[in-house]
Formats: sequence, C-alpha cells, structure tokens
Amino acid sequence: MTAKRGKSRKTLSHEMMNEVLAEPAPDLDVDVEGANDRDIDEEGHAPPTRRPIEPGKDNAERSTLLTRAEQLMRIAASLGVAAAAILGVIEYSNANEDNRRERSLEIVRDWQAETNVQRYTSVQEFVESKVTEPTLKAQLQVLSPEALPDAQANLGRAWTAALRDSSAPQDRQIERDIDRLMLFFAQMEICIASELCNAEVLRAYFDLEVSSFWTYFKGYAELRQSANYQGYGDPVARLVERFAAMPDP
Repeated sequence: MTAKRGKSRKTLSHEMMNEVLAEPAPDLDVDVEGANDRDIDEEGHAPPTRRPIEPGKDNAERSTLLTRAEQLMRIAASLGVAAAAILGVIEYSNANEDNRRERSLEIVRDWQAETNVQRYTSVQEFVESKVTEPTLKAQLQVLSPEALPDAQANLGRAWTAALRDSSAPQDRQIERDIDRLMLFFAQMEICIASELCNAEVLRAYFDLEVSSFWTYFKGYAELRQSANYQGYGDPVARLVERFAAMPDP
C-alpha cells in the first residue's frame, strides 16, 4: 500500500532552479580548529570542561572507618572466645586437680582404715628380726654403699623363698602380706600414671614406706617373675623411681 499524497507539490520554475544552482555550495573543507575557536567567548576564555564527579572523600573515609571498626569488632570477638576457652581450660584443670587430690586422700584413708598398716608393720618386724641377727648385721655393716642394695635384694629373695617352702601359718601370712602390699603400691603408681591421683600428696605420705619395702622385696618380685608371674612388681619399681626423681617440697 502507498500513502495518499496530500497537497500537490509546487513545480519549480526555471528561474528558481537557476537561482539555486547559482548560489555557491557550502565549503566542506572548513577548518575545524577555526570553528572551535569561534566558540571561545569574547573574554578569550574557553568554556569550562565538565569532569567526571569523583567519589566524595567523606564517603571513602566513612567506609574506611566502618571497615576498621568491623575488623576491631572481629578481633575483640576472637579475643573474647580465646579468653573464654582459656578460662574454661583453667577451670577444668583446677577441677581435675581437686579430684586427683581427693582420690589421693582416699588412698591415704584406705591405708589407715584397712589392714594395710598392720600388714606393713608385720612385714617390717619380720625384716628387722632378720637384719638384727649379729652375724648378718656384721656382714651388712662392712658392705660398701654401692653393694648394699644388691645384698638386701638377695636377702629378701632368700627369705621369701623360705617362706614359700614353709608350712607354718605365720610364715604363709607374711607372704600374703607382702603380696597385698605389693598390689597396694602398684595400684598407687597406676593411679598416678593415669593422672587420677596426685603424686605430691602420695609421696608425702608413702615415700619412706615404699622405698623401705622395695629395698628388700625387690628380690621377691624377681622371684615371682621367674615363676611366670610376668610384670610382678614393675609398677612398684616405677613408683620408687618416680618418688626419688621428684624434688623435695
């Protein structure tokens, strides 16, 4: 479809066409720089050039302050968490230490309330009755300090071997007392090694008893180990070494 024409166009006369053709054509080679120079105002100043608007300093500084504040808050939160964790560890450690002390005091009470004291007294009297014999006492006195521990261990082995061969009720009771004391001291070492008992508390109560007992009945432990009782007395040996290595209070 074609659009309908409106008014008819006026036909150009020959005179009009000659006038149009006679007019000079615009110069396409106009100097661009010259044209730009004409845009300069009368005072000789170029029109201001619009520059892109830069972000305001206030907004940048505000963003920086917010970022720093967030970082400080995060650091403070991290420090708070770390402090709470350290406090929790300290409280947990203190609670565990209190439990270890209480467990150690229970062992002391068991020693005093049960028959362990009587057992130890009976065994001690047995040893004293042997070492106070004039002949043996003289032999022990001439030994050097280095040779004395081995001699005492050998005596304990010989005495307990004789007890096992004896049928006398008193001798068999002494052997049972030695076994019970060996077990009691072994359990003490296991409790300390498991961090369930306090070594300082137990050393204050049992250092002398453990060391004097082991002096002679180390040989008995060796005798039981040779009879296929593997590991017999080893915890007591470790307990003696532990107490000896600890500094004096």
